[in-house]
Amino acid sequence: MLINYNEYKAMYDAEEKLWWYRVLHEKVLGEIKKKFKDNRQIKILDAGCGTGGLMSFLIKNGYQDIQGFDFSADAVSFCLERNLNVQRIDITNFEEIFVDKTFDVIINNDVVYQFENQIIKKIFTTFQNKLKYEGILISNNNAFQIFYGTHDIAVGGKQRFTLSKFKIILDNIPLKIVHHTYWSLILSPLILAVRLIQQLQLKLNLIDLKNIKSDVNVPTDFVNNMFYQIVKLEEKLIKRGFFGSSLFMVLKRN
Repeated sequence: MLINYNEYKAMYDAEEKLWWYRVLHEKVLGEIKKKFKDNRQIKILDAGCGTGGLMSFLIKNGYQDIQGFDFSADAVSFCLERNLNVQRIDITNFEEIFVDKTFDVIINNDVVYQFENQIIKKIFTTFQNKLKYEGILISNNNAFQIFYGTHDIAVGGKQRFTLSKFKIILDNIPLKIVHHTYWSLILSPLILAVRLIQQLQLKLNLIDLKNIKSDVNVPTDFVNNMFYQIVKLEEKLIKRGFFGSSLFMVLKRN
């Protein structure tokens, strides 16, 4: 699991600015609005909330009944700086924490790449048990092994995903993927070029693994806004992306 304070600090500083986070947060909000319309009284759980940027974004959009948890004490500390309702909980063993609670929305973004498939299966089984019958589970995950790079190492990533891999993991769990899309297709050549260079550097031992850093950093305002606008245009043109460095899914109970 993520244990590097500097990585959480980078996340905390970037979450409200970086184009990638902005797009992801808006994707989550869009699916919540699509399902629940103007209802802001729904119960939301952010499972693996990181430093709380998404929770803050949803609160700003009127959702007040929201809580989260993360395994990292650093992440929880940053969440408390945002005055969020967050606990330190292990996502691999949280079924007894919320004994009498179920949620309209459970969010699990970019967490399960840290685990083997059997643990992921256990986590999603618990999500299913904690999800209301008419509720939705929203999950974003890193996609396609070809995008593997220093970011994966820095954040403790054990694997990257495809839709077919997730379907295998979810077999025999009463959850159905009702929407999925890979993103960002248009920026994929640039992201892939960076990652392929990183892979070559790793093979040649040109990167110090003890001081490795993720890709979480905010570029210049011009570049940051340009990337954001490109991905938003992609969303309008392509409703279901077929390639990209991330896989975004919406699931419901069968």
